[in-house]
Amino acid sequence: MKHRRNLFGENPSRRVVGGYLLLAIVVLGSAGFAVNSYFGDKGTPTSLDARDTAALAPSAQQPLGAGASASVLPSASASVPLSPSASVSAPASSATPKATTKKSTTSAGSGGRCGLPKYPTKSCTGVPSGWKPKTTVGDLTITKSGTVISDYLVTGSIAVKAANVQIRRTRVYGTIDNYISDKVYGGLLIADTEVVNPPGQEFSDNSQYAFGVANYTCLRCKVVNRMEGWRVGAEGVTGSGTVTIKDSFAQLAIPPGLCQTGDPHGDGIQSYGGPTVNIVHNTIDQRLDDCPTAPIFIPDQGNAGGTVEDNLLAGGGYSMRLTGGSFPVVTGNKVVENTPGYGPAEVDCSKVGDWGDNAMVTFNFDTGAIIKEKKKIGDCG
Repeated sequence: MKHRRNLFGENPSRRVVGGYLLLAIVVLGSAGFAVNSYFGDKGTPTSLDARDTAALAPSAQQPLGAGASASVLPSASASVPLSPSASVSAPASSATPKATTKKSTTSAGSGGRCGLPKYPTKSCTGVPSGWKPKTTVGDLTITKSGTVISDYLVTGSIAVKAANVQIRRTRVYGTIDNYISDKVYGGLLIADTEVVNPPGQEFSDNSQYAFGVANYTCLRCKVVNRMEGWRVGAEGVTGSGTVTIKDSFAQLAIPPGLCQTGDPHGDGIQSYGGPTVNIVHNTIDQRLDDCPTAPIFIPDQGNAGGTVEDNLLAGGGYSMRLTGGSFPVVTGNKVVENTPGYGPAEVDCSKVGDWGDNAMVTFNFDTGAIIKEKKKIGDCG
């Protein structure tokens, strides 16, 4: 069940900018199937970039069927809904931004195929150009620690029920979820993987998040024409831990008429009772959702907060809503001019450390390049 969120207001510090949003969605389905494969290295490297390099190295690519086991298992539910906040129709107040004086102090990393000064696009995230699946299944349940799957087409959802799983170069029509039966199966790495709709379905009415929920890393991930992108939650649940979303792309959309009948209030990244999240160098485009919450939504609802750096955001009521937890770094974020309904950011400045170089811009969504910086987004401090 998709619960409603507080769209515009549980914190008094707000900024206002105009904008409008559009469009649409359809339906998808999936069949049941489940596969296990075993990969021997159960270690959890502490370095994100080192872990990614190791995961993509040829020596780490053990094909299914060569020293791996595969078995047909009953289908499993791949998601446990988390209750988001309630919705309010309009902002309570607004505040005039101050001039920005601080600058970004940390790097967004390699950026994969689309590093800074550009931002992720559809073409440089998800499975690579020319990709073809080696294995096609319905619902996939992973139950052995250290499993690596690569080059899968999953027409259903992936339920991760084991630690230190890696999902690489995989296309999914449902959800990837590691929060199953009140337990988080951590150390999950998702790289060069996408959640999209089946052929012939431009939009989807699937209201579940694409990736979730805790103690996972998503690198160069892609979401296209879904209502929800990433979920961060389950703080305090067994296995929970920090989430990193990096070098990734999301285009969010809803079906025509759903705002009048379903009031979905979708998000690019939503945290609800969530652990620390690092949101670094992503593009989140919510222009095709005409009743959104925000591309980044971390409200005062039991969240730990996190780092929000070098992201390109478009759409939402506010594009960046940061009111819950602690935010040591909020720097280098760009909001596309005239796309948010109320303004670029709603932020509780008392919870922010380093704030700087956040700005309104014009942007080329095809190339991932900023055309022009228009003005700074007011300084917290």
